[in-house]
Amino acid sequence: MSEGEGTLIDKSESSSFEDLAAAAAHEIEEAKLAEAAAATEKSDETKTNEWHDVIGSGALLKKIIKVGDESKGLRAHRSDICRVSYEVKIKDTDVIVEKRDEVKIYLGDNEVLQGLDLALTLMYKGEQCVLHMSPRFGYGDSGLKPGESLGQVGEVDSPTYEGPAIGPDTWLEATVELHDWVEEPEHETLPIAERMEIGVRRRARGNWWYGRGEAQLAVQLYRRALDVLDESEGGITDPTPSGDFPPTSDALQSLLDERLRVHNNMAAAQLKAGAYEAALQAVTRVLSCQPKNAKALYRKSRILSAMGRNSEALEAARAAAAAAPEDSGARKELQRCEQRATRERSVERKLAKRMLGNPIEPKPDSSPDKKPSRAKMLMWGALTFTTLTSYTIEIENIPMV
Repeated sequence: MSEGEGTLIDKSESSSFEDLAAAAAHEIEEAKLAEAAAATEKSDETKTNEWHDVIGSGALLKKIIKVGDESKGLRAHRSDICRVSYEVKIKDTDVIVEKRDEVKIYLGDNEVLQGLDLALTLMYKGEQCVLHMSPRFGYGDSGLKPGESLGQVGEVDSPTYEGPAIGPDTWLEATVELHDWVEEPEHETLPIAERMEIGVRRRARGNWWYGRGEAQLAVQLYRRALDVLDESEGGITDPTPSGDFPPTSDALQSLLDERLRVHNNMAAAQLKAGAYEAALQAVTRVLSCQPKNAKALYRKSRILSAMGRNSEALEAARAAAAAAPEDSGARKELQRCEQRATRERSVERKLAKRMLGNPIEPKPDSSPDKKPSRAKMLMWGALTFTTLTSYTIEIENIPMV
């Protein structure tokens, strides 16, 4: 569309779960060092006349078209709020894929294409550059088809792409300008309305990555959304001694509802990425606040099935079907769990019979009430007649003594 949280391990935060953000951060630092070494003693004219291989593989090329303010050597860092303008085109064509003017993005959150996100960390204030991006840093193996969402940051209902299909081998060209940036403020200092806005935009972008099959990038955005939506002092995470949650203001209740939506979506992404313990932990948080949340119950059933905990999965599927009786997905999940339970019981019965030494089922010929077929009766009659005839002849031919 739970179990105790204390023993669960969030694989998406462990070393066994690939952290693309950390990998990207490493690439960024390597690129910064390489660029700093290459830029030594170069004039502004030289800088604007050459291409720089950002990560050394030829997959992301950058050329400065306007030198920024390098006097203080300051560049934006991950989570800084950058004000940028950019235009993305299909390389060697005039087809514009996406264009934004002075949009606000959180650097490192993959709120823009990965090539842009990486290049911005290498730019100075006021700098303009041109990028050539391989599919890896653009729309990946999925490409982009006409009518698909562009997933533009800050827009829940993002516009769709209307150009020719972008395939898995399509390179992109982008023109980017970094106007300025500020550090991300402490979330606790932000008003609830602003926190809601940030949380919703991160969830929307995470949904876009999830829809493109990029579950790990989606998890990263969902986790960032939860960072800003957390409100531990408003009664959201701490129930009263009776087990109920205390009354909250409408604004805090909206923040709670949005937070639970993010947990639900993150569980789906973690399930897709194979991080089952983390996914179970996410739906556990939802169900602790909304025990009859049909989506959380449905996803809990799917997660438990993937973990091989089939009896618990059946229980969750029944609860999901009861909470949303008209939902076809919940009904199908319940049917699937019931069919699996029936198969398991059948296998257990057969195994028990074998262990006790009893035949699994009687053989067809062992039934005492079964009558012989007509063909068998004729065959036995003929054999009997032949035997009797032969015996009579032998008696008649015995010589008299």
